[in-house]
Amino acid sequence: MPEVLNGEIKARIVEIRFALSGKISNVSKHTGDNVKKWDLVASLDRKILQIELDQQLADYEKVRADWDYFTKKYPDPQDDNKFTKAEKQAILNASVKQVELSKAKLDQSDLFSPVDGIVIDDSGIVPGLYVTPASGSIKIIDTGSYYFEFGIDQKDVLDFSKARKCRLTFNGVKDQLEGETSLVLADGKKFTIKVNLSKIEGVMLGMKGEVKF
Repeated sequence: MPEVLNGEIKARIVEIRFALSGKISNVSKHTGDNVKKWDLVASLDRKILQIELDQQLADYEKVRADWDYFTKKYPDPQDDNKFTKAEKQAILNASVKQVELSKAKLDQSDLFSPVDGIVIDDSGIVPGLYVTPASGSIKIIDTGSYYFEFGIDQKDVLDFSKARKCRLTFNGVKDQLEGETSLVLADGKKFTIKVNLSKIEGVMLGMKGEVKF
């Protein structure tokens, strides 16, 4: 096995998008911006969704009033009234679910980052643009997932049957970094090793570097 092996920094890239179609009302984060987990990234116009929720709440109040009237009139329903009560209960339950569904849709009008990272592609979304779940995706590098990856020859696979401590050097990074290898990965064409880094200060996606054991 060579004393020095070359590789590069990689990371998980998270792609987020709205679950609903709608018009963009606000964009809080753009390409190049840092984000913290649960930072607001963008929002859809909430007017129509709020109207839908208000309508469902009004329908619920009507159904609930009908239910309260019936249960007071028939506190101990018999025969046919039992079936009527069951029907009204089902209508009330359905109304509650409709309110919950409308509330969930309203909550989904805000798009949040699920990770700490950097926005690398905002798809050019701007306020006033109409998007669907199939469009307007935003890509974020999960900076907490940085790792170093290098390739090996088949003859060296046994050398990495167990985790190994190593040191990494990068142009543009002042200090050497320490890491530990994981198991060999094979995709049918090449053999690669992932190195989990003890710290990630100063590294960036795509940085080329050297690993020594």
